[in-house]
Amino acid sequence: MEDKEEKNIFNFNLKTQYWLSSEEEDLCSHGEIYLKVNGTVITEADIGEEWGISESALALLRTLDADYISNPDCEEGLILHGCGAMLMSGCPISIHWSVQHKEGAVFLSDFVKFTSTDLTEGKIEYPDLRISVKKAVYEQEILQFAKQAKALFESSTAKEIEDEYDQDMYTDFWKEYDHFLQKYSAY
Repeated sequence: MEDKEEKNIFNFNLKTQYWLSSEEEDLCSHGEIYLKVNGTVITEADIGEEWGISESALALLRTLDADYISNPDCEEGLILHGCGAMLMSGCPISIHWSVQHKEGAVFLSDFVKFTSTDLTEGKIEYPDLRISVKKAVYEQEILQFAKQAKALFESSTAKEIEDEYDQDMYTDFWKEYDHFLQKYSAY
């Protein structure tokens, strides 16, 4: 299968990105995402869904070299709403899927989306949605998303973080983020 065909099976990109408050104070970017898996659109622009872009980017970067098993009862998810506190904590609104690496391929399955804080009322499951793509295709989609997400931070003014704990978390967040970007951009 050609990479172009595989890209059409797993298509993931950033549609919009912005700050909820001032760029000096907001530690996480927000916006809209397009996620289409094997013909099924899970989220897209202009449907009233807002996601935590920078938080989601780090969650996805972590899946580049580690399996992730979809477990909405215990895990934050891979696409996060970002309505809680800084750095991946808080809101149950999210999109989950399993990521399993095997022999140069990445298997994606167990897709579930939560559109509400009520985990039963706002739950959308995709039980038959399972795909396999080349590892390089998966990496390309995640890296381009993460690089786009970081660009907003690079072009904004410096953050004004008064709380030492928040500053440490913010610094650790970007150290880990940059580690993955450097590791996988070297290919």
